[in-house]
Amino acid sequence: MGILLIEPAIVPDIFVSELALIEDLGDGNIRFVYSTRQKSTHDYSGTIEHVIVARLILPLPAVFAARAEMTELFGCYCGAERRLKLGH
Repeated sequence: MGILLIEPAIVPDIFVSELALIEDLGDGNIRFVYSTRQKSTHDYSGTIEHVIVARLILPLPAVFAARAEMTELFGCYCGAERRLKLGH
């Protein structure tokens, strides 16, 4: 049996196309900054912008649990192991 999830208020889905940044906030918390690409709204020459659409802060145990789940589901870290270099 899984965990019981409740949604007392509607939480919208957010489409992201890339993981833009990973920051170690200290105290065992990691911030993941996600973005999506779009044509520039200021430059009409076709420049691509990377627009931040979500920031998630996870405690380190949740990061490692997600990493383990990705390994189980996909059999790899899908490049995340190169980007996620955690200090402390």
